[in-house]
Amino acid sequence: MQLHYRSLEKMAHQASIIDQDWNRFVEQTRVRHVQQGTYLIETGEPVKHAYFCSEGLFRLFYTLADGREYNVGFSPEDDYVTSYGAMVQGKPSTFTIEAMEDSVVIEIPHHVLKELMDTSHMWERFVRKSVERLYIRKEERERELLYLSARERYDAFLLKYPGLDKRVAQYHIASYIGVSPVSLSRLLRSDLH
Repeated sequence: MQLHYRSLEKMAHQASIIDQDWNRFVEQTRVRHVQQGTYLIETGEPVKHAYFCSEGLFRLFYTLADGREYNVGFSPEDDYVTSYGAMVQGKPSTFTIEAMEDSVVIEIPHHVLKELMDTSHMWERFVRKSVERLYIRKEERERELLYLSARERYDAFLLKYPGLDKRVAQYHIASYIGVSPVSLSRLLRSDLH
């Protein structure tokens, strides 16, 4: 068993996926190394794969008409990353996914995922649970942006992504919580006094 499949294999066994189905999955997917700064998915591209991040870190962002980038999420190790809606609907992605560190992913073709879900209730359950986690994260994010102060959004970021404040540039965090880098710097400086 390849090292990069280990975390995903643990999750699969928790979902009671039988060895035969797991082996089929491994045979039809591949490990891919992604260099820092590489786009895994670009805005406007069709999305034909889901990815499981085995090592590294990705950011998901929209590019506004004026060229500014707006971070909507991060995917560290042991997390899925894709434009799920675009993949399922066969539409181009509306956002970009970039490797923030040299990373390793398991590349899962959409047709393989669909085939596994169509033939195995356990895979269907496994994928449903994964999508539910993504949906819950999206709802939490919307609530944070609508109801929380900048300080509370920063605290929510720290809780949701432990240790990421040491791995991600401050301006990326500012973009994620919806403030300017100067405002975030001011907010963090006020903590020191």
